[in-house]
Amino acid sequence: MRRREFCSETCRRGADREYKRAKALVEHFEAYLRKTRHEVAAYGRKADADRGLQTLEEEAAVHAAAAASVSRAEGILDFAGTDDGRFLEELRRLVEAVGPLVRTQSESLRAQVS
Repeated sequence: MRRREFCSETCRRGADREYKRAKALVEHFEAYLRKTRHEVAAYGRKADADRGLQTLEEEAAVHAAAAASVSRAEGILDFAGTDDGRFLEELRRLVEAVGPLVRTQSESLRAQVS
């Protein structure tokens, strides 16, 4: 038998309602942030508005690009000859260190955006 997550059906419904309310609030403010960024960009000051903050969609796009780069590096390693062995070994270390992290983060962000 599966372990109960809530003490009662009332608690479960309350938690579900709070989750939906919080999710709607986040979506509202993300939409408001996108709108405000467009307004600021219209005045030619986009860099001032960003200050490194990204929406989930923007962050997911960055991670998708990183995942694609890791895939290309893996392709290079698969088809590379034995010339320039030290460069290939450094590329191999980079792929082994960064690849799993990038893939996990990209999958997590895709799930959040969906």
